[in-house]
Amino acid sequence: MRVKQMLLDGDEITYTIGGVKFRYLLENKPALKVGQEVEFTELIRKTRPYLIMSKETQKQMEG
Repeated sequence: MRVKQMLLDGDEITYTIGGVKFRYLLENKPALKVGQEVEFTELIRKTRPYLIMSKETQKQMEG
């Protein structure tokens, strides 16, 4: 999957990868760049984001 977007928000950073958002504290963020190809399962196993939101989850939170 490809990193589609990176959003910096205070001391947190959110990556959008394949329609799923991964949120990290800046001190724990992986070294990813927009456009980079990543293996989804490896990303979760190695980096341990503190929040993972799918499009469906995000819609439920907004609605």
